[in-house]
Order: sequence, then structure tokens, then C-alpha cells
Amino acid sequence: MAEINVYFATNRNHLSDNKRAVFGGRFNPDGVAALRFGRATFRAGDDGPVMTGITVFDETMAGAPAGGFTKTGSAQLMDALHGRMAKGRVDTLVYIHGFNVTFLEALADGARIAVTLPQDVNIMVFSWPSDGEAVPFMSYYSDREDARASGPALARTYLKLLDYVCELPADDYCLRNLHILAHSMGNYVLRQGIQALHAKQPTRMVRLFDQVLMIAADEDDDAFERDDKLRMLPSLSRRITLYHNRFDRALLVSDKTKANPDRLGSDGPRMLDLLPAKVKIVDASKVAGMADRLVMHSYHVRSASVAADVAAVLAGEEDARIGNRETIRPERAYRLMA
Repeated sequence: MAEINVYFATNRNHLSDNKRAVFGGRFNPDGVAALRFGRATFRAGDDGPVMTGITVFDETMAGAPAGGFTKTGSAQLMDALHGRMAKGRVDTLVYIHGFNVTFLEALADGARIAVTLPQDVNIMVFSWPSDGEAVPFMSYYSDREDARASGPALARTYLKLLDYVCELPADDYCLRNLHILAHSMGNYVLRQGIQALHAKQPTRMVRLFDQVLMIAADEDDDAFERDDKLRMLPSLSRRITLYHNRFDRALLVSDKTKANPDRLGSDGPRMLDLLPAKVKIVDASKVAGMADRLVMHSYHVRSASVAADVAAVLAGEEDARIGNRETIRPERAYRLMA
């Protein structure tokens, strides 16, 4: 892989005086739902992907020299994704990062996912203003409030994707899929996005995505039982795969010290019988292990077994036939083996 492209949508504040044109840990001054779009490029390095450039797309409709106009940032982003999906015959994966992640770290995580997966995919990062500072107690609460406030921005991103797809001429359909991968507190952002979308435009909650992957979800274990949480998520996708790890210390801290109930990403859903049929469960405890804290919580980019399983899910393979799985409950729950 010579060059890795990571596209992004963010409701962070733009640091225009920064030479690298990055975004900070606060909201866009135009509002919590105001978005900016762009692309970062990476090359493979010995210690992981290395950023080589970043472009923030213009958001104005300024006149072009030839008398036309410059497309907005969202249109530039959608055109770039569609071009790669149509010509390269690849899917697009929308990545929603978790707690304690800076903007540049979010982009680097997106590049790591691209490198980790065996198949070629477009990566689009939705980056919300996580503080990126592991200050005990305060940064977690701050990030959780920012995650809650970022729901409308994620809903707007969804609507822009939906509008673009709906407006495509039939001859331009690329017949590729859109997916979501939400990690850690990114699953809470996903919940807030669903709630914001349902509150504003419930009739537009359609099956835009093929696969939704929820990894190390910092979410309540009853989230799929309640309309005010994630019960409506299945209406947006063909299938949902939830990965959990009972040794995940980061979620244990969320449970025991932050007054959160049992976490979805630790032991899975509270009651399997109440899950929507589209939701499948994968216990990653055995392969995520207990030895390394990063592996325990970030196993989507640090475990080869999980990466292979994610790749198989994105490829649409049947659950029971995915290698390295042990069936716990037919057509519902599985365990990844070492």
C-alpha cells in the first residue's frame, strides 16, 4: 500500500494558524453541528502509519475562474469517496473514535485500520472533540458531554451521505457498501446521532449501511432494549456485530468509577433474547487477552484475529463459517479463538 488516504468529517474547531491545518479539542465556533471536511495522506512506517499531508476542503461556494463554482467541502468529500468506490471497487468504512483521542490520533487510527484490514477500503473518520487528555475523572466527563453534544453533527454527516446517494444518477451507482466502525465512546456518539436524527427527520432513517461494527462499546448493556438508546440502530443497517471483552480495563474503570452501569463492550448485552435479530455478538476476550492494556481496549487494530474477523464480516461472510470462531449460540453469539 503505497499511500493511505483517510477522509474526515469533524465538528472540531479549525486551528487556521497551524501549519498542519489541524483541528483542536473544542467545537466548531459556528455550532456543535457545524462540519468541516478534508483528507489526510499517510505512508506505512516501521511504527505505524506516518502522516505526509492534510487538506481541509473549502466550505464556500466561491465563483470559479471559468464562471462556475467551487463545490462545498462535503461535496468534494463525497465525490472523492464515490470515485474510489466506483473505480477501485472498494467499500467505505466510517470510523467513529472513542475517548481521549486528538484529531491527529483519530486520523492515525483510521490509517491503522486501513493497514490492518486485508481488503482495500476507503476510510472516513468522524472526529468529535475528544480532549485527548487522560486527566483523571475530569477528561472522561468532559468527553462524555462532548460526545452527547456531537449527536447532531453525526446526524448531519449521515444526511449528507444519504442525500449524495439519493441524488446519484442510476448510471453512477457503484454497487459498493457503506459501513460503520464505532470504538469505545464512539458508540455513545453513535447513540446520540441516532437520537438526533430520529428527533429531526425520522422518515429518513433508512438502511444506508451494510455493516455496523461496535467494538469495546462504552455503552449501557441494555442499549438495544430502549428506544432512547440504540434500539433504532438496526433500521440503518443490514447487520450489526458487537465485539466485547470481559478483561477490558478501560471499560471496567467506566463501570466502577464513573457511575456507569455494566458496559456493553465488557460482557455484551444484558439479555440476548431481547436483541434485534440483526445484532450478532462476538466474544473477543480470549484473543484480546489481559497482558497489554492497549490490546485489551484497542483490539480492532492490535489483534490479528479480530482484524481477520472484522474483514470477514465486512466481506459479508456467513457468521458460522467465519474461521477462528466457536459458536456459543447458533445465529446469535460466537467466541473468537486464539
